[in-house]
Amino acid sequence: MAELSAYKSLPEPQLLFNSGQTDIHPLRGLISHGPYSLELGFPTQIRTAFMAPAGGPLKLRKLVAELNGTHSPIEAKNYYPNYPGFQKIFKVPIQSAPNNLMFELPTECNILAQNRDGLGLIEQIIHVIGRVSLSRSSFDILLLYLPHEWQICFKYEGFDLHDRLKAKFAILNIPVQIVNDLSLNRGCRANVMWGLSVAIYAKSGGIPWKLAELDKDEAYIGLSYAIKKIGDKSDYTTCCSQVFDPDGTGFKFVAYDTKDFHTDGKGNPFLNYQEMQTVLSRSLLIYQNEHNGRMPKKIFIHKTSHFTEDEIQGAFDAFGEKSEVELVQIIRHSNWLGIKIDGPDSGKPAGAAAFPLERGIYLPISENECLLWTQGSVPGVNVDKPNQPVFKEAALKPLPDPILIRRFSGAGGWHATCSSILALTKVDWNNNTLYKTLPVTIGYSKNFADVVKQTNEIVNEVYDYRFFM
Repeated sequence: MAELSAYKSLPEPQLLFNSGQTDIHPLRGLISHGPYSLELGFPTQIRTAFMAPAGGPLKLRKLVAELNGTHSPIEAKNYYPNYPGFQKIFKVPIQSAPNNLMFELPTECNILAQNRDGLGLIEQIIHVIGRVSLSRSSFDILLLYLPHEWQICFKYEGFDLHDRLKAKFAILNIPVQIVNDLSLNRGCRANVMWGLSVAIYAKSGGIPWKLAELDKDEAYIGLSYAIKKIGDKSDYTTCCSQVFDPDGTGFKFVAYDTKDFHTDGKGNPFLNYQEMQTVLSRSLLIYQNEHNGRMPKKIFIHKTSHFTEDEIQGAFDAFGEKSEVELVQIIRHSNWLGIKIDGPDSGKPAGAAAFPLERGIYLPISENECLLWTQGSVPGVNVDKPNQPVFKEAALKPLPDPILIRRFSGAGGWHATCSSILALTKVDWNNNTLYKTLPVTIGYSKNFADVVKQTNEIVNEVYDYRFFM
């Protein structure tokens, strides 16, 4: 047995809402305080447009009516509060689409979907998107219904309907909320309403919440790679997810086609010095354009594969000496598990605790490696039994497993590195849960890479992440 360092525990990151109020529970915070952007004065209303096959617009109208209603949770009552209605939560109304903003897809779409002709289906939908774009100033978000009958055409080798549509809408500056039959038919309506309402508000330009406690002079970049096959050759596009603000409000994406790279035995691409410097220089330029030319004092760069010597040097030279650069590999799965043991109490021997170990525990296992539990028990968020913690993965597995953090540059202890990663698991506005296992620097950049795999049209342009939620 090797002797390990003592573990440390991080507090659950605080979220910031309207008027500077904070809470660690995102949904409870919205109810109690209102969204962060309320005091900023936007948005003042949410105007919807609908796109669907025949009969679908009426289903979307019913869904918007549900968003304006109240619902009690059936599932995960320890986490989900009662849903009080969209306007009571966000303090702005959501409007159902008027008749002139209800766009019906042609009947040919049904036949093409049943025949698994994804490209033909996309072509038919694009014709309707063209009509939608003419009315862009009249709505804030498009609700697109994809029926269960099209499921055979949702995804197959070389084609993903969801990602192709996201790319088309992004080019036209149209935020879209895709709705399927699961959203319409799921039994726990409170769960559905919470998820849809937060996503719709964010995609319409609102900021539900942001992080309260990270250093304003730091910035975060997530790197992911889209691997595209062209004949017998491979073309790699590097995707950069930019988190301009450490509080999670300034995500921008840019994709850059790389030509000089090599791969490891698992097919992971690694850039040469010049390519890495180019990718990160573009990222820095986007940051500076948003911050009046200011350089961040510290840059965290996250990706799921290791950093080569060429990549390390390219990263340092992209930012120069004025910014501290920390290069971090984040590995989702490791061979480690942690069990919480309660100490002797009233003469009883020590034994396994009633709940798993807490989220936010980190344990250094070498000079450059650390385990971080981004899953685990969270106290102070149980809306049903306040004295009990919530372990949201309990239904899937009894023990939370940690992510492995491997640092290739950066000085000092692990506190700042782990704190920032833990916080960035709480700013994915495309879900209604307390946290995600991975930070948005990894999750969002992967989502963007998946879209880039489907099309070359969005390469080299800068996009707001809301188009790919």
